[in-house]
Amino acid sequence: MVLLLNVLTALRLMIAPLLLVLALAGHRTPFIIFFFITMVIGLSDEILARKADQFTAARSSLFSWGNFITFLVIMTCVWILWPEIIQQDALFMVILIVGHLVPVILGYLKYSRLTSYHTWMTKFATLLIGSAALYVLMGGPILALEFTIPVYIFARIEEIAITAILPEWEFNVPSIRHAIALERERAKEEKIRAEEKLRAVLADIDDGYYEVDLKGRLTFFNPTLSKHLGYSEQELLGMEGRMLMSEEMSKKVNAAFREVYETGKPTFGSDWEVLAKNGETRYFEASVSLLRGSKGEPVGYRCIGRDITDRKHAEEAARIHQEQLYQAGKMVALGTLVSGVAHEINNPNNFIMLNAPVLKEAWDGIRPILDEYYRENGDFSMAGMDYTTMRDKIPLLLSGIENGSGRIMQIVQDLKNFVKKDSTGLNNDVDLNRVVESALSLISNMTQKCTRNFSVSYGKDIPGIKGNFQRLEQIVINLVQNACQALPDRDRAIRVYTGYEREDGSVTLAVEDEGLGISKENLARITDPFFTTKQDIGGLGLGLSISRRIIEEHHGKISFESGEGRGTRVEVSLPVC
Repeated sequence: MVLLLNVLTALRLMIAPLLLVLALAGHRTPFIIFFFITMVIGLSDEILARKADQFTAARSSLFSWGNFITFLVIMTCVWILWPEIIQQDALFMVILIVGHLVPVILGYLKYSRLTSYHTWMTKFATLLIGSAALYVLMGGPILALEFTIPVYIFARIEEIAITAILPEWEFNVPSIRHAIALERERAKEEKIRAEEKLRAVLADIDDGYYEVDLKGRLTFFNPTLSKHLGYSEQELLGMEGRMLMSEEMSKKVNAAFREVYETGKPTFGSDWEVLAKNGETRYFEASVSLLRGSKGEPVGYRCIGRDITDRKHAEEAARIHQEQLYQAGKMVALGTLVSGVAHEINNPNNFIMLNAPVLKEAWDGIRPILDEYYRENGDFSMAGMDYTTMRDKIPLLLSGIENGSGRIMQIVQDLKNFVKKDSTGLNNDVDLNRVVESALSLISNMTQKCTRNFSVSYGKDIPGIKGNFQRLEQIVINLVQNACQALPDRDRAIRVYTGYEREDGSVTLAVEDEGLGISKENLARITDPFFTTKQDIGGLGLGLSISRRIIEEHHGKISFESGEGRGTRVEVSLPVC
């Protein structure tokens, strides 16, 4: 079949110069015969090629060139052999020539090649004009040609319209309807390719891209957003954005979206807190713009969000580090200050501590004499007050002086202990239960005054640890003292526990209270030096800081569990020797 098609094509190309030779020789009848043969060969060639599925782009282009050359040759030959026909109906000839040349010129201008549509209308017009031409050449009226003009013009206009519609060269386009269908299909494929390209680009970027409708439901997003939030694509699709953030943050985001809707201008949001599937808070900065439909109406929003969680954590870590450096600087300054102030305070305080007992002994010695004088002469005035009143007050005043002086000494000692890291004397064998028992005996008066519900649970068979008995005792005293100060009334309880954790090889001390609790903000700072919420009762903020220092010297850990209104639990863990 391929051989036959090639033979037919070769014959058609060979007949064209033969027709020209016959015209030049003035042989009208042989010309008409070969003109008819050319029409039959051209029609047969195309029909057979289509049936044999050999109507390729190359063969279609060859057919077009054959048709164009044959047209030019026949027009030239008719002008040579039948000049009277040309003169009689010149308008038809002009229409015929222009109708052939215009589509060819437009095709070359747009595609740089000859068009090869082979439309049904063109085939019909060619067959109709060819038949009419043969009829006229054999003596028929020229009116037969003029009847073909409307069909021919419509066929040429259709080809011009197809060229205008198709952006790229195509062959075998039977009609303008097929051209429109081809263009729609091409546009559809182009849109699909563009979407695939966009999806590929969005899948590779590190930023999260997503689209939401006017109700805030996710309609499209890239894999990056799914990865950041920990949700699968099926879980995220259709999810409302407010489900991924707190109520307060949702209001902030909605305000940004409302601004974009009302102004039509993009906006930028920073520090948007979004909750991932695992409960982790992630931080985003996002650009929001309006998404419009085919008619320009708002249909949703498109957003590009950058995950800045790592940056936020780094900034927080840098801030904490800076605070630590600042605090370390304060501690260096404090160490220098305390070493001088302690000496300056202790000197006058020693006078108070030494003289207060002397005054107390002197009062005890003079009081019998004053009592006898009172019995004989009645009440009298001392320092503007009755003796009977001063008799009871003076011992209290002297005791207050002694206690105050002792507190001054203790404060100075706490400051010296805080700024001086002393790791000596930590290698003694210590029984934690004995430490707790000794510490509680020292502060039993305090615990009895602050609560009616104090309990201690000593763990059994607790192994010994290496450490300093007195320093560990100080930890217990500080923790229980804090628990006492946290109770709003005596009906609240304090519980102390000791135990042994075999899994990690450590002994534990826990102090629980039913007090007012500690806020989240203060909980993170309670072991900072000089941080206290008890300024009204003279707190310095050194107790827990010193306790933490002692625990770290013993290679232990301290942890806190608390919340406002639900009490506090402090647990100390110390390694077994």
